[in-house]
Amino acid sequence: MNELAKEYPFVHIYAQQKTRQPVIIKANTEGLCVLLNAIVSAIAQQERNGMAEVFDGNAEVYEVVVRLVNTHDELAPLPYQKQ
Repeated sequence: MNELAKEYPFVHIYAQQKTRQPVIIKANTEGLCVLLNAIVSAIAQQERNGMAEVFDGNAEVYEVVVRLVNTHDELAPLPYQKQ
């Protein structure tokens, strides 16, 4: 079994395939810590997004953005949908 390198934050976030399915987050300890820090940053500094730079299972780096919203209008739009 190939173990994940402990010094790298590995996180994989699986989106829903259909309604009422859970979103699944798989991560090593370092990945969960980085994600938690991004969540705390979004809460503590509400004018900024929380950011986490993590690796997926193929060791490719990507960014997780955590944004605090306060209204339905801020929550509603899909992040990649053109306005």
